[in-house]
Amino acid sequence: NKNVGIFLTYGQSNSANYGEMGYSVNNEVFQFYNDSTYLYKDPSLGGEGEGGSVWGMVGDKLIENAVYDQVVFSVTGWGGRSIGQLSQGKYYEYFIGNYCQLLKRFGRVDGILFHQGEANNRLENQEYYNEFELFYNKMKDDGICSPFYLSLVSYCNNEVDSTLLNIQNDLIINFENVLRGP
Repeated sequence: NKNVGIFLTYGQSNSANYGEMGYSVNNEVFQFYNDSTYLYKDPSLGGEGEGGSVWGMVGDKLIENAVYDQVVFSVTGWGGRSIGQLSQGKYYEYFIGNYCQLLKRFGRVDGILFHQGEANNRLENQEYYNEFELFYNKMKDDGICSPFYLSLVSYCNNEVDSTLLNIQNDLIINFENVLRGP
């Protein structure tokens, strides 16, 4: 009878266990991996890196703010990948596979938490908008209709790419079902 939030995480390093270790969850935060559910612990299962992740903290905040009683994350991020790389091949297939497992197990995915931008810092930024649009349309074509929470992310090598942040903000404004992320 608990109100459970079901989330799929995707993106690059900060979504995939490349952060600092040391945080332990205080509430009923879980991770879903290979069709099984486990108590959340860093490094989270499913992410490529071997460090810590933000998702335990996000889960605790969702519970402490009475949004959910429990939270489940399925982590699917890859370090150092651009938006173009994440929208195709083995990365995208892993993402889709985990999405389908969550749907099969829980009957829904309450949101996709997307943290990516560092790998696109200072690159041809208009390509980011176009590549995101291709990724978004591919998800729609594959039947993914869960809310998509896009974080504003660009900080890399001690530099913030304000142009990239503006493009990410435009994506939130211009695309249906794309919301401001954590």
